[in-house]
Amino acid sequence: MPTLPVTLIKGDKVSGGVDTDYRDQLLVNFYAVEKQILGAQGYLLDYPGLTQIGTGSGIDRGGIYNERFEDQYRVSGTKFISVSPSGATTELGTVSGSDQATLEGFYSFNTQGLIANGKFYLYDSTNGFRQVRDSDARSPIDGIWINNYYFMPDGEYLFHTEIGDESSIDPLDFATAEFMPDPSLGLSKTQDNKVMVWGRYTLEYFVDVANDNFAFTRVDTRAQKIGIVATHAKCESKGVWYITGGRKEEAVGIHAVTLGSSTKVSTREIDKILKQYTEPELSDMRMECRMEDDVTFILVHLPNETLCFNENVAGSLGVDYAWSILKTDIKGDQTYRGINGVFDARSAKWVYGDKRDSKIGRLNNDICTHYGDKVEGILYAPLLNLDGFSVNELNIQTIPGFTNVDGAKVAISQTQDGDHYGTEVWCDYGDAREYGKRFYKRRLGYVRDFVGYKFRKESSARMAFALMTLEYS
Repeated sequence: MPTLPVTLIKGDKVSGGVDTDYRDQLLVNFYAVEKQILGAQGYLLDYPGLTQIGTGSGIDRGGIYNERFEDQYRVSGTKFISVSPSGATTELGTVSGSDQATLEGFYSFNTQGLIANGKFYLYDSTNGFRQVRDSDARSPIDGIWINNYYFMPDGEYLFHTEIGDESSIDPLDFATAEFMPDPSLGLSKTQDNKVMVWGRYTLEYFVDVANDNFAFTRVDTRAQKIGIVATHAKCESKGVWYITGGRKEEAVGIHAVTLGSSTKVSTREIDKILKQYTEPELSDMRMECRMEDDVTFILVHLPNETLCFNENVAGSLGVDYAWSILKTDIKGDQTYRGINGVFDARSAKWVYGDKRDSKIGRLNNDICTHYGDKVEGILYAPLLNLDGFSVNELNIQTIPGFTNVDGAKVAISQTQDGDHYGTEVWCDYGDAREYGKRFYKRRLGYVRDFVGYKFRKESSARMAFALMTLEYS
């Protein structure tokens, strides 16, 4: 009997109603690892779980590990706190507002800077936490530290602190980005020490030339016609900037930006998800990067979804196979609760704040639960044209027996219309020390046109899935 190899990195679905279309079924709480194994180009692995290490003061608004001060700082609710390697927290000051704060890249040799709710704060152990009340500080929305200046925008103007006083801003130290009359929404710093000023539809570069007043000047030849939809809709990975935004003549998408060029990395399915939101609804969205075990993840935190982009898979298989969804529930759509990940050098762990409450947790590769609660993981097979055949056996290469819990099961269901899935049938993945367990299901029935499969897990056990094969006749 013939066999058919099937990849599970991305499935297919049919959407009905007014949006009659073929669409992608994305991985849920799984990611692909690039490796030639058992005849497959890679395998699928549970996204790591979250283990609580401490309690902050509210919903997380930003975090950083400050190498200069050798400490981790967070804005937790309305408090500025430090977090020890064990998770113990110390309150250092009070911060107004509820928006995402700017901490990353915003500290000097002397102080940790902070921007939140249009206010500029500084902290150091000698002088404590304080708001900079210089009348010329205006209402900053983002910032970087460069060449002994704190450099900030307020949406229209660019300004910086005085070189000898981090809490003072000269009323003449102002400029504007002038490539297009769009708002200046955010700042970044290049690897060759230039300021990137992100507008809604433009990207301009400024370099320090030590002018008498505003110390920086525009680099006219570097300007690019692409911008961000929100202040924190950007993050960096190895010199590449990932942004949510785009050009003036196009809908919002996700792009990889380098000097002089940009590449769209959002797929048609991701664009359809973004299309659900107006630009004001995306105004407090966030993006962040995590690199671990030679895999680079870009997390896109939207109001109702968390999208995960796998940079490695995008480079080898293409962006169509690089996206997945992270969430925190079973049979629901509660978005992934971890946010503002910080790699703490003291513990060599990724530490996350929380979107729901005051939990502070670490990413845990030994589990796939979120603070002790099970979460759902879903894989989909693409729609397969097996018209007139019967599926005799479905087989997936797995790694059984290494789980630290019993009851590792996966629910299999089938669709023959690309939209509705039938009754779930539970299949054993393999309990602890059950190393020879095969993951298969027989006599799946006659196919009248095409067929697709869904694999759903609710177990606490981490699972890995490689090549799937179907035997049919």
